[in-house]
Amino acid sequence: MVSAPPAPPPFRVSQRLRYRELLGLVAIQSFGNQMAGSFWIVYLVSEPQALAFDVAALLWVVAYLTAAVVVVVMSRGRPIHARSSMTLALMIMAFCHFAFAVLPASWIVVVGGLAFGLYLPLFWLPMNCLLVRETSPANRAGRLAAVTATFTTVAIVAPILGGFLATVAGYPVVFGLGGVIVASNLLLIRRRVAPSESFAFSIDLRRTAPRTTLAFSGQGGVDGLLSAATPLGSFLFTTNSLALGLLFALFSLAAGVAALLLGRASDRVRTRAPFLLLGPILSVPACILAFAVRDLRAFAFAVGWLSMTSAVAPSFIFTILIDRTEDSIPTVTATRELLLNTSRTLALVAGLVVLALGGDVYALYVLVGGVILLEALAK
Repeated sequence: MVSAPPAPPPFRVSQRLRYRELLGLVAIQSFGNQMAGSFWIVYLVSEPQALAFDVAALLWVVAYLTAAVVVVVMSRGRPIHARSSMTLALMIMAFCHFAFAVLPASWIVVVGGLAFGLYLPLFWLPMNCLLVRETSPANRAGRLAAVTATFTTVAIVAPILGGFLATVAGYPVVFGLGGVIVASNLLLIRRRVAPSESFAFSIDLRRTAPRTTLAFSGQGGVDGLLSAATPLGSFLFTTNSLALGLLFALFSLAAGVAALLLGRASDRVRTRAPFLLLGPILSVPACILAFAVRDLRAFAFAVGWLSMTSAVAPSFIFTILIDRTEDSIPTVTATRELLLNTSRTLALVAGLVVLALGGDVYALYVLVGGVILLEALAK
C-alpha cells in the first residue's frame, strides 16, 4: 500500500483548531445522533413496523460493511480536505435521520444502513486525526478518553429526551429533530475547520502490529454485537420509550465516568497496560450475568457494569498505537477504522447466525464476553 506522508508532530499546538472546539463539535454531533439513533433498531422492531430481530439487525451489517468499503476508497494516499469530507458526512447523516422519519421499515434497513456507513469514515477519519494532533504523550490518554466521555456523557441526556419525545409525539418527530441537530453542526464545521486542513489516508497493517490488530478486531466485534444486543435486549423487558431512554442513559453514564477517570489516571502514572487489562477482564462476568439472569434489574446492572468496563480499553488501544506511530497518524487512523468496521460486520454476522440457529438476543452477550478479551492483547 502507498504510505501517507509523515504528519506534523501530533503534540504541537494547533494554530487553527483547539481541542475544546473539537469536543464541542463531537458533543453536538453525538447529541443529535444519540437522541435519535438510540431508538433506530427499537423503532424497526416495534409495532407497526414489527421487523424480525435478525432483519432489523441487518441495518448495522449494511452500515459497517459500507463503512469498511468507504475506508478503503478513501485510503489511496491522496490528500482529502477535512472540512469537505466532514461537511458531506453531516449532510448524509442528516438525510439518514430524515429517512427513518419517512421511509418504510424495509427501505430503512438498506437506505439507513448505507447512509450511516458512508457517514462513519467521512466524518471520523478526519475528526480523529484532528483530535490526535491536539494531544501530547503527557495528556494523550486523558484527552482521547475525554472524547469517549464526551460522547457517552452527551448520551446520558439525549436518549432520555428522545424517549420522552417518542412517547408524546412519536418516533418520526425524534428522527426529524435528530436530522435538524446534525444539520446545524454544518455551520460550526464550516467555521471551525480551516479549508487548508487535509490528510492523506492509507492502510498499512504492519504499522499496527499483529497484537494490536487483534485488539482492534476485538473492539470492533464488541461494538457490532452490542449495537444489536443492548437495544433489543432492553426492548424485550420494556417497550416504553421513556423507560428505554433512561436505560440507555444509565449505560452511557457508566461508560463515560470510567473512560474519563481511568484515562487521566493512566496519564499520571505514565502506563497503559494495567488499565488495558482491567476493562476486558472485568467485562466477562457482566456478560455472563446479562446472559444468565432474565430480570430487568439484573439486566440493567449487568449492562451498566459492562458499559463501564468495556469503555476502558478502546481509548487505551488507540493511545498505545499513537504513542509509537506519531509520524503516521492518517495511516494508522485509517487502518484502525478498517479493522473496526470489518470486525463489526463479521461479529454481527456471527450474531445473526446465532439468532437463526435458535439462540436469543441475550446469547449475543456470550459472544461479547469472548471477543472482548482480544482487546487485552494490544501492545
